[in-house]
Amino acid sequence: MSPSSAIVIGLDAGTTSTKMVAVDNEGVIQASADSDPIPTLVPSPGASLQQMSTIWNALVTACRRGMSSLDSSTPVAALALATQSGSVVPVEQLEGGVEPNLITWMDRRSQDLVRDWDAETRRTIRSLSGWTPSPGLGLSTISWLRSETGLEPSRWASIDDFLVHELTGSWITNPSNAAGMQLMDVSSLSWSSELCKIAKVEMSALSALSPSGEQAGHLTAIAAKTMALPQGIPVVIGGHDQSCAAFGLGLTTPGSALLSLGTAWVLTTITDRGDTAVLTHSFNLSPHVVPGRWTVSSHLGDLGTTLASAMPKEANKLDSKLAHRSPDIDDPYFLLSLPDLGGNKVGHFSGPATTDPIVRLRAVMEACAFEARLTIEQTSSSVPINDLTLAGGGTNSRFLTQKIADAIGMPLTVRREASQPAVGAAMLAARACGWPTLTDIKTSVEMIRPSCRHTDTMNRRYAEYCRLTSGDRR
Repeated sequence: MSPSSAIVIGLDAGTTSTKMVAVDNEGVIQASADSDPIPTLVPSPGASLQQMSTIWNALVTACRRGMSSLDSSTPVAALALATQSGSVVPVEQLEGGVEPNLITWMDRRSQDLVRDWDAETRRTIRSLSGWTPSPGLGLSTISWLRSETGLEPSRWASIDDFLVHELTGSWITNPSNAAGMQLMDVSSLSWSSELCKIAKVEMSALSALSPSGEQAGHLTAIAAKTMALPQGIPVVIGGHDQSCAAFGLGLTTPGSALLSLGTAWVLTTITDRGDTAVLTHSFNLSPHVVPGRWTVSSHLGDLGTTLASAMPKEANKLDSKLAHRSPDIDDPYFLLSLPDLGGNKVGHFSGPATTDPIVRLRAVMEACAFEARLTIEQTSSSVPINDLTLAGGGTNSRFLTQKIADAIGMPLTVRREASQPAVGAAMLAARACGWPTLTDIKTSVEMIRPSCRHTDTMNRRYAEYCRLTSGDRR
């Protein structure tokens, strides 16, 4: 098959939808598509479930929609997946003929169990897995589910290895996704007997670990027919969505960082140190999809949700109104309080009362920018950040990205187009196909430099914001 006439497919199986991109060997996106939204079920307080059939259908829909815009004779060289991490599928439900549910990373029902872990257990989890003990991760979800239901499935899977199995028939996952299961030793990149003992999980009930970029198998006849793809296409092992996004953006050098402005805001910094000594605060250490690299990540909270709730109608026309006047030291503040165990931050206004929606939205955006600055300062104390890229839906606001640049005081690279996790997955597929010329996907790039006009006011307001919110921080 000639690479010049072929495409590779990247699929991003996210929490709210699935996205697809098809890329040729010149790095040009030839097709892209989204699925319909994936509903989340909340059958009881704290629960967060999704049906695996719905997730699979979303993957199929995104793929078929994207391929429908291409010539039917276009060769497909390979495909790869980027997926969310931390969610759990007890696979015994499959074998019993009952449709399995995904217990998502947003599920809070294990929070009491997490609170009850003693200090030694928490230290073991943190030092081996690289992740802070939290509800919504594999270890805590599995421990809670076993204690509440006595469930003993033949396999505990994540969304990653479940979908790979649907595509190829093989149970395989990768280290960057396995980190969210919190059952892997982050230094050796192998399942940990100590962590599995805490969860009371047999390692034989977990999928095989294989590096990102290796081949997982070939598309089965059933999967190929369902997805309207040729049978036998190589399926390449992908990775965690944040790591794939960083890879797709070319962020592989220690000191490079990505701030994703989606529903959740996540800071991902690249390091060449795979030991937990690099960690400060509640940051998490995961393998990158690139060999010899790891990511230090921090979840800033569901700031995208906070912003959306503050958005007046016709939000896409607000940038000029938001920037109409300069910031003033006496403007109201929006104080984002300490996140709950779900990582959700709530807040309230402080200072002069106002009902002006533009003034209130400006305050919320400023608070989000200050949270980004605070997280970057905390990260830089152990993992220096040399350059920062912004991606995700929040980049559609020029005012917000400028606010972040002003608050942080460093130039930013902004990438607004395409699903970056899907792009990174496509690049992994291309690399596995031996396409050495494909080193970057051609999407638009904008550089935003901090404005010096408001530096003094910005710094004074940041100091006051930190003072006002200090009581809400651990």
